[in-house]
Amino acid sequence: MSTPFYAAANKVLNMYERRQLVASVKAPAHSESEIYWATEMLLDLARAAAYAASKEAIALRTAADLWNKSKAMPRPFLETTDEA
Repeated sequence: MSTPFYAAANKVLNMYERRQLVASVKAPAHSESEIYWATEMLLDLARAAAYAASKEAIALRTAADLWNKSKAMPRPFLETTDEA
């Protein structure tokens, strides 16, 4: 079974990593503002997943909240499951 919200979340994580490689005066790598921006994107996906009644919503919300509190980026999400 495909997990489209996890796939989108992995794109957010990938983009976050790419943005950290580019030096910026406005938002230094791994700064509060960069983490805030990325976690907001995950929360947007979590809200969309919840609206679509997807089980992915809980994991996305949890990952965003944990990232925001711990400042440790979550691992990529598994984009396929064994469920039918």
